[in-house]
Amino acid sequence: MTDFSMANMDYTPVKFMIKCFEANYPESLGTVLVYKAPWVFNAIWSIIRGWLDPVVAGKVHFAKNLDELSVYVPKSQIPMELGGDEKWEYQYSEPVPGENDRMKDTKVKQELERERASIVKEYESSILDWVRAGDAPAESAESRTRERDEAAERLRQNYWKLDPYVRARSLYDRQGILLDGGQLDFYGQSKVAAAAAAAAAAAATATSAPAETGAEDLD
Repeated sequence: MTDFSMANMDYTPVKFMIKCFEANYPESLGTVLVYKAPWVFNAIWSIIRGWLDPVVAGKVHFAKNLDELSVYVPKSQIPMELGGDEKWEYQYSEPVPGENDRMKDTKVKQELERERASIVKEYESSILDWVRAGDAPAESAESRTRERDEAAERLRQNYWKLDPYVRARSLYDRQGILLDGGQLDFYGQSKVAAAAAAAAAAAATATSAPAETGAEDLD
């Protein structure tokens, strides 16, 4: 928040965003880090804090310097512009022609949506059975818990099959950060590993390839 001043502050949209998050994304916040906030922000925070649920407000932490920030984020993952060692720089990847073609396939989309609706019913039913099994013997309760978890996993897998038919590709998809099945690769390690494997394979092929001979090599 370097160079922040009252000229940058607009309370109305801040309050609106807080209410939206509380209403639509409850208990989804991990931690908020406010880095190098100027002294003037103290007065602003005292107002904003009053709008927040006490549990949410307790997840907001302030860091004045790199050492304090390193308590929450490893120095190796803090960008150099903030004093860390991470050399990452933002780069925009242009949309790729045809990357959203599967969104036109309504037949597959509808099949997956019907499958999802069926799984949702199974999941809701398993949740009710799990709740009712609260006072049941341990073995029965464990069985209901297992059924609930299995239904939840099928629901998760179904979404990622449905995903390319309902969601346009984004920067995260193009840069290999968001992978198939919802896996995340923030630092592109999958690409690095693939490139290293390809280079190793190419080197091995070049080493093992027989040397070519010509007429001049014959006695």
